[in-house]
Amino acid sequence: MLDSGQRKEIDEIITKYELEPSLEKEIYIEGSTDKALVDWFLKKSNITNISVLEISTVNVEKEKVLSMGLDDNNRNRLVCLSHLVEVGIICIIDSDFDFLETPPYQNNNLISTDYSSMEIYGFNKEILEKILLGYPAKKPKDFQVFKTMIGTILLEIFLIRYTKSKIKKELKHIHKINKDLKIKSNNIIFDRDNYLKKYVKNNKQLIEKFNNFISSKKENLPNEIRKIIHGHDFIYLLGYYLGITDEKPRETFQKSFYSALEYDMLKEENMFKTLVSKLSSHSN
Repeated sequence: MLDSGQRKEIDEIITKYELEPSLEKEIYIEGSTDKALVDWFLKKSNITNISVLEISTVNVEKEKVLSMGLDDNNRNRLVCLSHLVEVGIICIIDSDFDFLETPPYQNNNLISTDYSSMEIYGFNKEILEKILLGYPAKKPKDFQVFKTMIGTILLEIFLIRYTKSKIKKELKHIHKINKDLKIKSNNIIFDRDNYLKKYVKNNKQLIEKFNNFISSKKENLPNEIRKIIHGHDFIYLLGYYLGITDEKPRETFQKSFYSALEYDMLKEENMFKTLVSKLSSHSN
């Protein structure tokens, strides 16, 4: 990661586009894998001379993020940047929990994923079939049933994540869920109650609070499951199902996951259509 002395200052970006408004837009994104995907998509779309940059290349001061009522993280630094720089840039963020509540930070420079996160563009029957080609012993009899099975598990984890953000923000998320998973006849069984118990350190009062809050949210969830499952959890669960348990192979699997995505599929998604439209209108 660049240190603050090497990063661009927000004022520099503003000044650059004030002096030369015809300059090509810059796209800012959360991390390196998302950057690689957007770079590839633009190349396939014949859109050139556009810089796709990680938010770590800009010095977005913590105080500016906190002043917007946001936690200081990469996603919210993008939100903050999109508010402070009015022209010349596009910021792409994961929608995260935005389908469960109205986001307070919408503007013309900010584009959100169509689903909860970028990885979820791969959560469909066709892509799962493609990924599992190399694992014939793990091939489900019915990919739709398999997708529903993992979606049900991922929804429970997503709702626990969301509840934490509302009730007990300081809790650390449990990234390794393998101790609460087991596979039987190619079915994944998730001990959700034990997972929650560990999550809240066996605090019975918190368990009740979490369960009550989650029950209330389940009454009005989006119909599209891809809006309410988390990308990293999806990759982790899929890797677990395929027997990828060690840290380094899992990281390699995660980095190579985007290679299964198809251009013809992505170009029909609203986020990518919006991105192309914004870049095309700027160049015309």
